[in-house]
Amino acid sequence: MQDDRILNLASRTLSAANWLNWGFGAGFIVALLMSFVFRDPLAAQLASKYHGRNVAETITILRVMALLSIPVALALHQIFTRLHAIVGTVRAGDPFVVANAARLQRIGWALLTLQLLDFAVGGIVAILDQLGVDHGTWTPGLIGWIAVLMIFVLARVFRAGAAMRDDLAMTV
Repeated sequence: MQDDRILNLASRTLSAANWLNWGFGAGFIVALLMSFVFRDPLAAQLASKYHGRNVAETITILRVMALLSIPVALALHQIFTRLHAIVGTVRAGDPFVVANAARLQRIGWALLTLQLLDFAVGGIVAILDQLGVDHGTWTPGLIGWIAVLMIFVLARVFRAGAAMRDDLAMTV
């Protein structure tokens, strides 16, 4: 399966996504640091926009959002690198291995982390709403929770498949 175009595309896409993930993560960390360096101009801009109300709270919330990008980037890194490794085993023609079950389980934990962080964002949006600060909308998503469950189940399927394959190899 070395020449499978879909797997080649998936491999390149996952690598690029991981690089972009780290780039955006670094950008958010730089933004966090710059919020301290340029605190006064930022405060002046917010004071002008919101008539001097809730400036310190808004800056704190912006900093918390930037800090949340760190666990997001770490979780996405887990997803991209583990999925890339799984694609590698598919390309090699041997995807039903115990290592892939462990990789899927790790992806499941990363997805769960993202879902929990999404709830944190929902809380932040509620606070921004109370402060009267402009923000994007947020709604809890059921699909992400289904994906978490599905990945944990698939990890069990891969573990059982690998065990059955190993048992079959011993009987032949």
